[in-house]
Amino acid sequence: MRKKIDIVLLAGFLGAGKTTVLNELILQFHDIKLGMLVNDFGEVPVDGTLLKNDNPEILDKGHKIYEIGNGSIFCSCLKVPFLSGLQYFEKERPDLLFLEASGLSDPSSMDKILKEHHLDEAFQIRKTLTLIDPLNYGKLVHVLNVIGRQVESADVLLINKEDMVSSEEMNSVKDNITALNPDAPVQTGSFGRFDYSFLKEKGCGHQIFERESCNTPDSRPASLFLEGSVQDRSCLMEFLETVEGDIYRLKGFFELEEKMHYVSDTGRGFSITPVEKSGIKPGLTVLCPGENSKKVWDLWKNYRSDTFSVFQGNRGFLGQLSAIK
Repeated sequence: MRKKIDIVLLAGFLGAGKTTVLNELILQFHDIKLGMLVNDFGEVPVDGTLLKNDNPEILDKGHKIYEIGNGSIFCSCLKVPFLSGLQYFEKERPDLLFLEASGLSDPSSMDKILKEHHLDEAFQIRKTLTLIDPLNYGKLVHVLNVIGRQVESADVLLINKEDMVSSEEMNSVKDNITALNPDAPVQTGSFGRFDYSFLKEKGCGHQIFERESCNTPDSRPASLFLEGSVQDRSCLMEFLETVEGDIYRLKGFFELEEKMHYVSDTGRGFSITPVEKSGIKPGLTVLCPGENSKKVWDLWKNYRSDTFSVFQGNRGFLGQLSAIK
């Protein structure tokens, strides 16, 4: 009988730092063959591009990346591509498969999916890690059911961005997550740096869930992909700060001063960082409540300096907006 492929499932809300954690895990497990199934909620995947940019040697070493965008892999709307991704890695036979779920994913049904499709004969979950963003956790956990589900499904809870919150804020988050999941050990850290030695221990130690995910086609937020150009960096930053209170997440690549930049919200503001330009599709992925999508769209129109397009997830083309002169 063939040895099962171990899966490390990485969950956590939008902007918690999952891709940063995945970069750290790649460094610590670089000496074995890795698979990375990266699920991005936006229509245009961003996280896989970041992984390749941060680890240019990743493909040369035989590691494999499989990207799935436009929703949560635990939603029925992405059932076929998710199963295709798992079947791809069943053939590739990595020593370890990292599965980065999108920030709005409820991983509760992962065990059920493997069992129903007889993939539990090929895979086993070594651990489910849930990454917590203490900057946003308190204000969102009572609003978005998926955040509590991510905490409850975890084998290990990792609180990131320790350097950005007070001890009182950190203790409040710890109290809340341990009340939801008292059996999961809790670590705190920053920049995705934690003690991952537990992943090298023999055996899985994974708590099995076989409940339905709360991810459904009807529960999807609006997903916008904004393309175009702006006059300068200050104009882009003004737009970002204007929509900050109306969105869940913003990230993507944008060209400024003839250089490509990675743009992302941090929980307390936004970062704009230069990156290598090759092979990157420019544009910003925005996730927001459906009722806010038109407002974000209209604001984008007012800040852009050329003709550009806006797409809303798998609902198609919203329109082409003319330049504001």
